[in-house]
Amino acid sequence: MSADRAATILARFSAAQQFFLSRLRELDPEGAEHHPSLEGWSPAQIGAHVAMANEWTAGVLMGTTPLAQPAPAGFTEQYSSSRGSGVPWNVKAFPLRPPDVISLDNTVERLRASAHQLSRAIASLTVERGAGYTVTLAVGTLSLFELAEYTVAHVGRHAVQLEALSAAQAPKRRSRGISETAPR
Repeated sequence: MSADRAATILARFSAAQQFFLSRLRELDPEGAEHHPSLEGWSPAQIGAHVAMANEWTAGVLMGTTPLAQPAPAGFTEQYSSSRGSGVPWNVKAFPLRPPDVISLDNTVERLRASAHQLSRAIASLTVERGAGYTVTLAVGTLSLFELAEYTVAHVGRHAVQLEALSAAQAPKRRSRGISETAPR
């Protein structure tokens, strides 16, 4: 078990979070707050959901959300970070519903604060705690290192979702004469 594992996860989280925020900033505020369907979330709600997951994970990693337990005898990690976490995405590990209405500015602020919390939590993980404690979710039992890696993948998955929404908004922005490179 590498002593640098937390640092590696933290670097990947920082990159994923920056990518997510850049995708969110590409959206105009009106479009970011628009619900694509009755059942779908607006991009701002997606951002709020990611922030909520970051906050929840930070609490578990730091111990303020007391769900982590010592790893059971014989526990071995099963989700390799090299496989994009390996956790099945068709299972909702973070059933955290965002507010029905949230502004893009509020979402960005909440994302920044949650990223700070989670970065501190990841950086604090020791090998003993990261590999020696687990949490059981709908996707299975994960070590705290795996939970952190899963959260990185969660941010990345939703960044791709925002990228698709941004691409869908691009023709609308062009038809209103909004430059793709204009500062917002």
